[in-house]
Amino acid sequence: MEIYKITEPNEWSYFAKGQANILFKYNGSNEYLKHKLLRVRLFKEDAQYITTCELYDFIELQCKNLFPQQIIDVQLVVLTTDFVNALDSKGDKLMIKERYGLLIPNILHGNYNKSVLSKYCNLYHSHTSETNDKIDSVIFELKPKWLYDNKKSNYCRTCSLNQLRGLPRHFCPLDFLYEETVDQGLNDLFQPIPTQILSKIEIDNKIPLKKLFRIFLSNPQNVFLKLKQYQKIDNKNDLIKNLSSPQDVSQNLSLVMTLRDVGLFIKFEKYDKHNNFHNSHDNISNIIEVEPYGRFVITCNIYDLDLKSNTKYSHWLDIEQRLQPIYNSLNPDWKFCTRLNEEGEFIHRQ
Repeated sequence: MEIYKITEPNEWSYFAKGQANILFKYNGSNEYLKHKLLRVRLFKEDAQYITTCELYDFIELQCKNLFPQQIIDVQLVVLTTDFVNALDSKGDKLMIKERYGLLIPNILHGNYNKSVLSKYCNLYHSHTSETNDKIDSVIFELKPKWLYDNKKSNYCRTCSLNQLRGLPRHFCPLDFLYEETVDQGLNDLFQPIPTQILSKIEIDNKIPLKKLFRIFLSNPQNVFLKLKQYQKIDNKNDLIKNLSSPQDVSQNLSLVMTLRDVGLFIKFEKYDKHNNFHNSHDNISNIIEVEPYGRFVITCNIYDLDLKSNTKYSHWLDIEQRLQPIYNSLNPDWKFCTRLNEEGEFIHRQ
């Protein structure tokens, strides 16, 4: 699609920014583009730059077969230099020579109140324009980061990195992988939600949010377990400590590093018999009944599937070296992470 032929740059406003892209939200009257976001690449030096076409092929050919129902829809669109130049990027430098962008659905379209729970976790709950009291849907946005069986360290890689960055503890993603620890993980995840907001969701609007999340995690095909499966490295040459040049970064390691940095939108909403999506054939498995609350729809979308440049190997090495003193440290402000012995049995945590 040559998007510049059906819309003007001034119909797009700055929405959000990551390390490699900016998202613009559509505000015009074109029905097809409503509820859409345009993803445009930030400026990078040529040695580090991965084109939008490469990203699109990577998502379509390598990622979608791993997560056929969960990866957010992406559409390749044609841009022009003039169109990109005219976008209001709020001072951020765009890759002007890039001729393509990605059109994606805006999962947060509508009226949502946002609660920031931690650096990598936000909570959104819907409200009508007339009142903030009625809530039909709730969305968690989070990054699961590195998922694996921890058999060596007091702290997992994700929690160690958060300590390195001076962040307060929120939740450990490894807790979502095991029946023995999932309740502790959910307690930690929910802890920073303001009491009045959780009460409004669960009591006033009768959405049993923690129970619904627990049901989501009880599915043996849930996204956390699948990410753990596809993040696993079987070839010792793909271990970061064994890298010595960009040429050492295999295609498989690039995929794994991408999957270690994806974001998730996990949406819990009341079932609506008049909603075409809720009643679609593809959505049947997402509908659950929770007595005495009724029926709900749980959906998960994976986003931020950015193919990692092999030039980042030195950055990965540097981080691992800086994490070494933290993995088995004793931090009174951080609980030890879930740990298994060589037989796969859980080791008691502090």
